Amino acid sequence: MNFQLKQIVKIAMQNVFLPVIYRIGTVRKVDQKLMIFADFHKDEVPYSMEDLYEWALDSDFHVVRMTKDCDSSGYISGLVYMVKFMLMYARAGYVFICDNFLPVASCKKREETVVVQMWHAGGMLKKYAYDTPRDIPKFYKGNVFRNYSLIITSDKNCNSAYISGMRADPRIVQGLGLSRTDRFYSEDYKQKCVRQFYDRYPEAKEKKIALFAPTFRGNASVPEIIDTSFLKDLEKSLGDEWILVTKMHPHLQKHIGKDACPIPTEQLLPVADVLISDYSSVIYDYLLLERPIVYYVPDLQYYIENDQFYIDYYEMPGTIVESQEDLATAIQEAQQNFDLQRLRVFKQKYMGACDGHALERLVDYLGLMQNNGNYSK
Repeated sequence: MNFQLKQIVKIAMQNVFLPVIYRIGTVRKVDQKLMIFADFHKDEVPYSMEDLYEWALDSDFHVVRMTKDCDSSGYISGLVYMVKFMLMYARAGYVFICDNFLPVASCKKREETVVVQMWHAGGMLKKYAYDTPRDIPKFYKGNVFRNYSLIITSDKNCNSAYISGMRADPRIVQGLGLSRTDRFYSEDYKQKCVRQFYDRYPEAKEKKIALFAPTFRGNASVPEIIDTSFLKDLEKSLGDEWILVTKMHPHLQKHIGKDACPIPTEQLLPVADVLISDYSSVIYDYLLLERPIVYYVPDLQYYIENDQFYIDYYEMPGTIVESQEDLATAIQEAQQNFDLQRLRVFKQKYMGACDGHALERLVDYLGLMQNNGNYSK
């Protein structure tokens, strides 16, 4: 199904079908103890909501996981999933999401229901949503980000990108920090990631790890496939001292096939000595580890000329490489060119609220303790 046809189907679902299902669900009262974690891109609870989900399981909330990879499960299966969600959404006290989620925005929600957008990306870099037609075309009818009670950002300095991209009320956009980043302040977590990596790749011991983690280009549902044929030559150029680990963005991986590394990206970050990325928000998570970053961006001038960024790309801390021929040298020299002070200034500006206490702050902000939640971690 092409991009335009997909958008037409989404418009019909949002404006006609799903609102009818929601109204049927409103025959029952709202249950303030019912807490839903929803996502239709993954079968498991996404990493961005995982910490809060685990906290909720230890509370006395009635926690329901409604996660499904609708892109891979087929149209009928996805439709059944959305019907079930709408019926439960109509009586939920809390709904947590971390990505675009059309069912939440399909009709005016009941006032008692609190919808929290725990957006999966930190910082602010590449324009998205209503700020670029590659995400939401001008002909789209319906508000994609309707009904949010709270949108969480990694720092208040990033709020403007969410207000603009989601056309959000500034009052609901809060720089509370991303709860998933709390783990990067745990030595136990980081050591567990290292052990897991070397258990799978014992040949990597005593070598330097370069992690190549690019994002996708174009629209998420129909991404442009990037050329990765240069990676073999890059490995040779780096030499035996290095191990190159490739981790593609999930939107790309679905089109490329089997991943070279099955370990989740967030568990690879503590292992990497150097991160190689481009316009991916994974860069912001990696800032918390205070290690060198190389930006491989052969199409940087196109992005600049077409006004694709919220910030000046040259503000990014690390080494910017636009030529494939310069990439290996940039990786090898990343440590000696590393400017820790510059990185810390940038990190504080855009990830300042990701201080290891974001989950606790979120629970407090929502008043979940007063509703008999139990913060014990």
